[in-house]
Amino acid sequence: MEEPAPVVDVLLHPIRWRIVQRVLGREVTTTDLKRDLPDIPATTLYRHVAALIEAGYLTVVRERKIRGTTERTLSLDQTTVGRIDEREARAMTPEQHRQAFLMMLTGLAADFDRAVERGDLETRMPQLGYSQLALYVAPEDLDAIRAGINAVIEPHLSEAPGKDRVVLSLIAVPDV
Repeated sequence: MEEPAPVVDVLLHPIRWRIVQRVLGREVTTTDLKRDLPDIPATTLYRHVAALIEAGYLTVVRERKIRGTTERTLSLDQTTVGRIDEREARAMTPEQHRQAFLMMLTGLAADFDRAVERGDLETRMPQLGYSQLALYVAPEDLDAIRAGINAVIEPHLSEAPGKDRVVLSLIAVPDV
């Protein structure tokens, strides 16, 4: 299989980033995406979905014919999509790092706003959490922490009956 296009070349586009965020942890149709992203014209949305499929980030898991058109159901591999490996991170400019981080924060803020505006925050309070703490680590410690976190969350990356979707964002920033 061909290696996916670098994250910086594909995902550092605001529309493609929003599409990936809507697909995280679920299977969605292009109709679902049109409903979830009503401010994006359909032709623009389809063009960016096609770019994400071609780059190997989105996978078409099903197709079905509906009144002469084909509706595609899309998915992605959460364990790899959107992660910037060290080699790629070193090749990015400071401005590209800022852009990637800002896109992630903007999406996170929009998700939070939607959760608050939905009106059921009180009942979903056990699913909400945000905090910040400082760790003192050597490089190998951080690798072990990341591996441990991955081991804990991996069983929860697939949609299952009776389970709600919660978006977990982890950020590590070296202190200055």
